[in-house]
Amino acid sequence: MSLTARYGIKDLTGLRADGTPGVFSGACKIEKNTLSKDVKEQLEEKGVVILKVPEEDVNYDKLGQKACRQYALKEYSENVILLDTGSAKLMTSYYPLDKLRKIPGLERAKYSDTYSAGRGNSIRYLAVAPCADTMQAIGATNLFCGGEKGAPLIGHTEAIVTGAVAGYNAVRYACGKDMMILPDSLAVGNIIRYSHRQFIDEKIYGERYTFAGGVFFERMKELDLYSTDISTLSGRVERQDLSDLFQKVV
Repeated sequence: MSLTARYGIKDLTGLRADGTPGVFSGACKIEKNTLSKDVKEQLEEKGVVILKVPEEDVNYDKLGQKACRQYALKEYSENVILLDTGSAKLMTSYYPLDKLRKIPGLERAKYSDTYSAGRGNSIRYLAVAPCADTMQAIGATNLFCGGEKGAPLIGHTEAIVTGAVAGYNAVRYACGKDMMILPDSLAVGNIIRYSHRQFIDEKIYGERYTFAGGVFFERMKELDLYSTDISTLSGRVERQDLSDLFQKVV
């Protein structure tokens, strides 16, 4: 039972493409030293290695189970894709070890996270709290949520920014101050508001939202929120009078 459920709040559940509750994490890790010498060297030189999956082992059904819908492409079923993240990050939820070791270069492959990645992976979005755009749990007074607990979001960046908003507003609430809602003109404010409207109001349980791809990335481009220019981004924050926000908590 989640903390929110103990509070008496009804959690919401994310769904897979087939309607099954909960979503698989989209990747696992292989111990890099268990790769063949040439695969390891290629991975460290280029940052990525793509290996063809034998035709008889291609499994398209797994794509609908993944949390990261931006990676739910047939190429991720037809190939083993490894990224160099210190470990060798295998871009699929799980892959049977006996089949993985059939692929040249992976004959000695060993999982490091999760150890059961031959059979499955962690399950996410089973208990998402309904939250206001302040990240305060709806129906609670002293409970604020961030990351995947506070919205159907994916990724470290999304967890950091919503956690920062949750912490900021928790302090303001404790001090008797009005809580902050970031404006839609900023990508962070927009993803919070949009994901809450879709998940809570529209009851769309099969979608997840991230700055890195998928439906929200397309939304960012449509609204001209996507930019890598620091001065452009700083200007948006300044126009909302939000510069140095965390220096002005109370």
